[in-house]
Amino acid sequence: MGGIALAQQPDTRGDGIGEVIITAEKRASTVQETPISLTAISGDQLQEQGTSDIRGIIAEVPGISMRYEGPGQTELELRGLASSGGSSPTVGFYLDEVPLSPPAASITGKVVIDPDLFDLNRVEVLRGPQGTLYGSGSMGGTIKLVTNQPNLNKYEGNFQSILSGTQSGGVNVGGNAMFNAPLVDGKLAARIVVTDKFTSGWIDRDVVPNFPQPVNPCVTWANAAPWNGGCNRGNVPASPVSQVVKDVNYEHLEAGRLSVLYKPTDDLTISTMGMYQKVTTGGASTFDQSYGLNGSNEVHYQPFNLKEPYSDSFALIANSINYKMAFADLTSATSFWSRTSLQGQDASEQVENLVLSAFGTPIFGPSVYYDKNESTQFTQELRLASNGDSRLQWLGGVFFSREESIYNDRNFAPAMASLDANGAAADPKGLLFQAFNPYHITQYAVFGEASYHFFDSWRLTTGLRYYDFKTKVEESQAGILATGSTAEQYVGFRSSSSGVNPKLNLSYEPTPDLTVYSTVSKGFRPGGVNLPTPTNLGCALTSEIYSPDSIWNYELGEKARFLDNRFIVNAVFYYINWSREQQLVNQSCGYPVTANTGTAHSYGPEVEVTAKLISGLTLSVSGTYTQAELDNVSAAVTEADSQIAKGTPILNVPKYTESTALSYVHAINSDYDFTARLSNSYVGPQTDISYGYHKLDPYDFINMRFGAVGANWSGYLFVNNLLDKRAALGINTTSVAWLTPSTTRVATNQPRTIGIDLNYRF
Repeated sequence: MGGIALAQQPDTRGDGIGEVIITAEKRASTVQETPISLTAISGDQLQEQGTSDIRGIIAEVPGISMRYEGPGQTELELRGLASSGGSSPTVGFYLDEVPLSPPAASITGKVVIDPDLFDLNRVEVLRGPQGTLYGSGSMGGTIKLVTNQPNLNKYEGNFQSILSGTQSGGVNVGGNAMFNAPLVDGKLAARIVVTDKFTSGWIDRDVVPNFPQPVNPCVTWANAAPWNGGCNRGNVPASPVSQVVKDVNYEHLEAGRLSVLYKPTDDLTISTMGMYQKVTTGGASTFDQSYGLNGSNEVHYQPFNLKEPYSDSFALIANSINYKMAFADLTSATSFWSRTSLQGQDASEQVENLVLSAFGTPIFGPSVYYDKNESTQFTQELRLASNGDSRLQWLGGVFFSREESIYNDRNFAPAMASLDANGAAADPKGLLFQAFNPYHITQYAVFGEASYHFFDSWRLTTGLRYYDFKTKVEESQAGILATGSTAEQYVGFRSSSSGVNPKLNLSYEPTPDLTVYSTVSKGFRPGGVNLPTPTNLGCALTSEIYSPDSIWNYELGEKARFLDNRFIVNAVFYYINWSREQQLVNQSCGYPVTANTGTAHSYGPEVEVTAKLISGLTLSVSGTYTQAELDNVSAAVTEADSQIAKGTPILNVPKYTESTALSYVHAINSDYDFTARLSNSYVGPQTDISYGYHKLDPYDFINMRFGAVGANWSGYLFVNNLLDKRAALGINTTSVAWLTPSTTRVATNQPRTIGIDLNYRF
């Protein structure tokens, strides 16, 4: 090897596979030494692989799936536990010590922020319930992004510039920069990271002013629930196009992060971080489903040239204090963050379908649906963890969080100003629907674990978490579809839940190269409140409050190293029972709600294999098979949604996923190494929901990357999506306009992108 900084810790026994140092159990260890199901990717690996966002992690790690609409709109699932319904996600998401909760009430779903992954120390993905270790409990698992801390002893810098071009799109430009400065040698240091990236769009908006009516008009409210019989879209492509707006789904990412580390003594460390990020897009990365995936006709048709922008701004301040005592480490983690997302969508076609359904005659005019979500969260965690090498290790802590999520949406259709569902005069502005919804969630928790090594090779770990959730929801509504007029209605709800989640883990390590473990653990998610169903839609399911859901997770796994650490096989088989499953249910009235559908299960293997084939050549293969479906469905849910039944797949969970990568490193001279990587990620079939259920076809993407790497300079040429494939990643994943059977939009991926990546470090 030349002067490269290795992506992993080198193997001390020779030319073996290195390991990433992790803190999954709140103390330093490695993946192979930790008897739980987890994957870790170092920051150097991320940069060498060209992984810059959450989607890249999902492609590499088994067990994760996503519901994706575009940048800043990624919903995460682990082990077949969908997050689409409910007020809380099934996956915990951390930035260092800070839990980042998605909005409690949002049409876009349980979406987390989508940060750039530059200058990370590592990413840790922990599968299964983690409530006994992490203050903010997670039912299906936890994804943790760990940043690089300031270096107290030397100046450092890392600068990255990326230039690329996208098929059917345009030029993409971006850059990252990091600078580290010791302010007081060995005592005080600061580290700053900035990011600015522009990604061109590739989807067009075609404006069709004489928009055709549906082929078979919808049934009327007087006869049945809206759209009960169909509503097929008219032949829109045959209609004259008055305007084509090119590449509307562009993205601009701006971000900055400042970290300050103060270490007045060897035993006391104080770390403070501030972060700001803003994602802006010109439109959704979706096309109209009616016209398929053919690589040249990814277009969205609109009757009016109405923009569909999206923005997501996020600001964070966090402080962590660690004090090393003789017997334990005391940690205090405090954070406050705020997030605001804004979105607009053309709802003209959907509103026209509403008009046809209600009145039987077309009244065509522009209609825009606006969605705004403002979220804030304060968290405080205090924990004490034993140190030293005794047989007994323990950890305990308390956690508090207060989240406020204010959801505000409105839909105007001036063409409907003279009509309402009752035939009376409506609002002069054509107010269809307006809602203001403050959602408050307060959580208290006490958690802890204790592990004991016995007979030298065995370790028993037990843990408990006590939780207490309190939810307060208020809502005011107005509009033709809400109250039938401009009159405003107000409702308020309160709910609470508390309980205990246990965990039991037993591991056996007969040799340093083999660990076998089993885990039984319980996960929990609080209940919540639906937004009141608009009174004039005739919806079947109108229950406001839904109950908490929970799982029991059972797993048996192994971690093994062979051939002097040149061959690693980590595998686990899990089975999950899911009670009172919270799921998104779409009704024939076009209005989705969360309901406790019944019981469900999820099971399957998760496998990761890494092999050093020859010196410098490494093969990595990972994959999972997931069987996740409903066991039984409540009668009320079946009545509201006749398509849901026993055996219905859990939403947004691929049947199987697989990732293969071949990496090669060879010394060019004493200063530079040649490096190359060829990878393929495969995602099997899955089910998503818009007005009805849709099967999404399997897909795979091939990425290629090669270049020269030195101690200071490095350069890569890369091709992402080598074969220029298009995939359906999600269906109507942001339903900010009314759901109708005639209009379904499909989220898709970036076409083939070719570029250069230049880096300088010192």
